[in-house]
Amino acid sequence: MKKGLIYLKGVWEIKRLTFIGGILLIAGTLLYGIVHLTIANYIPNMQGWSDPPGKFEQARNEIGVNIPYFLSIIFMVLGLILLFLKELKVIVNLLITEKK
Repeated sequence: MKKGLIYLKGVWEIKRLTFIGGILLIAGTLLYGIVHLTIANYIPNMQGWSDPPGKFEQARNEIGVNIPYFLSIIFMVLGLILLFLKELKVIVNLLITEKK
């Protein structure tokens, strides 16, 4: 009976990680897109820019969307990691059950 409970708990954890990873990936993608839209709307209004950082980085600095920009990248990376961990757990469980 304990094996069944442990198995169900493991399945629930995998589904929860998948859900959280998917939400983080979607949230990061949406935030990334919104930040790019705001930057694209601001670039035509720029008076000038310096060459080393370029238009994109200078517009991002002037608008002040550095935190959401990097936060969106972190969300996407964490979401992908959580989704990959789910697959890794499934592979490890398959290998363990094959050995038995």
